[in-house]
Amino acid sequence: MRSSPQALLLLPALVFSAGCATSQAARSTDTYVQSVLEKNHVPGAAVAVVRDGHLEQLSTYGLSDLEDGAKSEPDTAFQIASATKVFTGTLVMLLVQEGKLGLDEPLSKYLPDAPETWKGITVRHLAAHTSGVTSGLKEGSEEQTNSNASVAERYEAARNGPLEYTPGERSAYGLTDFVVLTHVLEKVTGQGFEELLRSRLFEPLGFTCTRFEHARQQGPVRIADVIPRRATTYRYVDGAHRRAWFLYPPHTYSAGGVFSCVKDLARWAVAMDQGTLLSPESQREAATAFKLNDGSEGGFGVAFTHGTLRGLKMFGHSGGGALGDVLRVPEKKLTVIVLTNGMGLLPMLAPVVASHYLPPLPELDAPGIPDAEPALTAVHRGAMEGLFNGTLDAAAFAPSAQQELLPILQGFGSPGNALLPPLRRLTLLQEQKDGDKRNRVYRAVYGTDVSMKWTFDLDPAGKILDLKYEWE
Repeated sequence: MRSSPQALLLLPALVFSAGCATSQAARSTDTYVQSVLEKNHVPGAAVAVVRDGHLEQLSTYGLSDLEDGAKSEPDTAFQIASATKVFTGTLVMLLVQEGKLGLDEPLSKYLPDAPETWKGITVRHLAAHTSGVTSGLKEGSEEQTNSNASVAERYEAARNGPLEYTPGERSAYGLTDFVVLTHVLEKVTGQGFEELLRSRLFEPLGFTCTRFEHARQQGPVRIADVIPRRATTYRYVDGAHRRAWFLYPPHTYSAGGVFSCVKDLARWAVAMDQGTLLSPESQREAATAFKLNDGSEGGFGVAFTHGTLRGLKMFGHSGGGALGDVLRVPEKKLTVIVLTNGMGLLPMLAPVVASHYLPPLPELDAPGIPDAEPALTAVHRGAMEGLFNGTLDAAAFAPSAQQELLPILQGFGSPGNALLPPLRRLTLLQEQKDGDKRNRVYRAVYGTDVSMKWTFDLDPAGKILDLKYEWE
């Protein structure tokens, strides 16, 4: 690990907080990140923490490339994959601020050739993954697998395809929403998406590491740009590291594909703190959960994910291949950026690091309610651990969940995944019955003060119908 006060030379626009490299929060972060890298066979990482416009921590760990032994540095360019949506969401809100785009305007205002079936779809639907738009391509077809397709080609296919569901009915993370969103942005501005990012974000903020690799497939050959100080991405398989990275063709650029460094992302965070990029009102709008047709919250705001941490609202986005994780707590003007070059990590590093910089919940060790079924609690504890490390016990799940839910959950974690401190305390907070079904809500405290709330929906036999977790 290298904490980097000297990185000030590379970050003239940032103010480095006195003593940050030796703060308790920074030391806790270093210990945690180094442990995660070692236990999960991740070669390298970089972390930046920005609070109220000040760089609280800038640390790098391990190697960015195993072949030449290059160290991870503040300007190492990691593939951040879907964390690219941090930039897309910012760009959308910039255009909204300027009156060039309306989140709740119908697509037909910007796309005159939008089909009649899209008349209920707004820009907000696209940005929140709630439009119901499909790719319009047959699975496995030559068109569907064409990695060199343009935005216009994929838009045309989507325009002629059916809706998967009524707009606003549900939140379904996918690519086509953002293909159509890209087309809208390009029509509104008269610029290509990549040029929009460069002229509106990357150049004004002084980015030096952030770019696309322009990867494309030419027969059996993959061609991509040279990216200075690029981190090589690895998957750990059968006891050895293998080179691996995602191919992002041009029509996917608003959804993923950027290479960036903690130095550049820290500049973005400072601009957000200072309000020189998005106003506080625009940031709140971006982080506000989409309201589905039934009144419940969808999983996204305007391109950003949302949630709570330490009782505070947070928003951001993560990405994989290798984990790129950007988390912002606007009330505290706190942003945590974690970039790695190891595949298979879940987006947990940034919330844990942020927890080191936020006060713990006062109710963390509250006693909860009496637990009349400790054996059932033990089963649920096993499911909590199994979800993340790929060892879920099918016998704990109801037959219907074994058919539908379990295959999804089994693809979520991976064997040996060790991203959280040890589970120190599990408390039953609530138990409710709904007819012959019931649910149980627990607080799980990991390490000293990292906590999650877990909810288990159960059938009459006590088998799991559904489970979900959220940060506290």
